[in-house]
Amino acid sequence: MKKISLFVLGMFVILLLLSACSEKESSNTESESGEDVVTLTFWNRYPELRGGFEQLIKDFEAEYPGIKIEKQETPEAETQLRTALSESNLPDMWTNIVELSELVEVDAVKNLDDIFTEEVKGQFQEGTWYENGTTSDGSVYGFPLASPRSKAMIMYYNKDVFEMLGLSESDIPASWEEFKTIGQKIIEESNGAVYPIVWNNPGWANEQLVSMMGTAITPEVPWQENYKEGVPQVLTEGKIESAKFIKELLEEGLMAPQSVEIGLGEAEATFAVGQSAFLWSGDWVGRQLFKENEFENWGVAPLPTKDGKPYYYPAGSEATSIRVNNHTENWDEVKTFLEYALEHLHETVYVNTGAGLPAKKDVGGEPPFEQYNDILELESELAIPVPKPAEFNKEVIAFNKAYRNKLEVGGIGDAVVGYITGNSEKLEEEIGKIDQDMKDAFLETLEEFPEVSQDDYKYPNWVPFEPYTVDKYDELK
Repeated sequence: MKKISLFVLGMFVILLLLSACSEKESSNTESESGEDVVTLTFWNRYPELRGGFEQLIKDFEAEYPGIKIEKQETPEAETQLRTALSESNLPDMWTNIVELSELVEVDAVKNLDDIFTEEVKGQFQEGTWYENGTTSDGSVYGFPLASPRSKAMIMYYNKDVFEMLGLSESDIPASWEEFKTIGQKIIEESNGAVYPIVWNNPGWANEQLVSMMGTAITPEVPWQENYKEGVPQVLTEGKIESAKFIKELLEEGLMAPQSVEIGLGEAEATFAVGQSAFLWSGDWVGRQLFKENEFENWGVAPLPTKDGKPYYYPAGSEATSIRVNNHTENWDEVKTFLEYALEHLHETVYVNTGAGLPAKKDVGGEPPFEQYNDILELESELAIPVPKPAEFNKEVIAFNKAYRNKLEVGGIGDAVVGYITGNSEKLEEEIGKIDQDMKDAFLETLEEFPEVSQDDYKYPNWVPFEPYTVDKYDELK
């Protein structure tokens, strides 16, 4: 038995050595000229950035033939990254999906202070650097990609449809009533061939839409927090009325019926072929219409709201960035790539493809479609900085994680979809339960974190629609 065990152990060691050799061979090869080539692995989860990253990598490899980058798309990004994390098999770089505090806690993500000096940080848009987004305890852990002043939903309108039906930009609706009026006209003038709006069914998209439209009615709740009362809140008059408006459009035949069954890509295609006059979506869809659907004759405008009042989206809600494996064996090559990216990424990946708005200021390049600057102007107006409690008290990062881990449902998207599709009539009751569960978990967790108080979530000097800047935190200390 002892001999068998030693034999098995010996084979295991040999396999490990072979595996290690194989892994090393896969990341270090020779070029045709005989030069050693180091291969970096990079996972991307943003479909709209694929083409831009491919061009950036092609340009980089041409300038640095000793470094090759293998890019892999990750449609199940969080699952794939968590699996890699549990198996200690992370790629060299990846676009963020798992919360930064979690990565720092397990020593999985690399500190990038060597690259992002104070001078370099000053080259980025205000609001780019914030705790548990791009920084942790003041140090940089993410290479910023998209501007914090982006991701607000806007309305795309089809100019071919407008021209066909004799409509002009003065007909673009600002209020829900105006939307229904122009919607009826579109149905009548097209004999039912064109729907006023096509929408899509993912829960996250529906939560975003009703939350943004809802800020025109309930501005003190930009997302899931009430920064005046210092509590979580998802049951608001704004969200409820917005969900009811969407359902009315469907029931009154003003929304394409397939909207409750399709995803964003299918909605974009429906809009591009002229089967709908309007499409609601994010800033990245301009690129999708131009590139994926080869459709150029469109314009952009704000979403319609109940009374035509402005709405907004909390800027910097998502820290779109590149993370680096803290245990990469190729840090010198990764650093070379990031320094190259610092000079070229935002122009190549964002501006030249129209995929979105870059985090870096004063970026050159040539947008591929003329509406790019119109989108940029709208996003600057609609994506507004709001209080971030982690900037005031870093202890809330761990608190938030503990509080949200207690929730069975983390948002209202599925409840809204269920209501719109007719699978549930109890919208207020369902959202009210989610709201109460959030408040209960929040208050219960406060008792477990004596260093966090409800005051960390109250901002009496915050005025909705006015950017909440760094100096505002100092006023409360």
